[in-house]
Amino acid sequence: MPAHEIDVRAVVWSGAAIAAAILTVVGAVFVLLHVWHVSARTDRVRLSYDLLIEGPALQSAPQPVLAGERASKARILTTSAWVDDAHGIVRIPIATAMRLLVERSAVPASATALAPSTARPAPVHAGSAPSPATASSAPEGPR
Repeated sequence: MPAHEIDVRAVVWSGAAIAAAILTVVGAVFVLLHVWHVSARTDRVRLSYDLLIEGPALQSAPQPVLAGERASKARILTTSAWVDDAHGIVRIPIATAMRLLVERSAVPASATALAPSTARPAPVHAGSAPSPATASSAPEGPR
């Protein structure tokens, strides 16, 4: 007779232990509800409706208010004004700010590529071999 691949007795005992644990927890909940005198209708909200938070005030046609808000934001982005006169803080238009940022932070690529080199090659003395650094830049002469 072939041996069982699954231990049926262990599976039955595990199922019985799980069922017993569930029954114990459910029984404990009922005992605690009885001890704490909790009624059966506790699933309803206990707060009165006066304490509920009201929703936002919705508008039936918010387009004019939205247009005004967008115009206000556009005016802030396109005009200059003092933010803090005492400390000298000024608001400038966004286009001007971007242009100033580019001018101050960017180094033109043509300036670095076309700048003359300030390094001068070392002089080569007659009878001495040029150093490896200056060998390629030293002029070839008669030997």
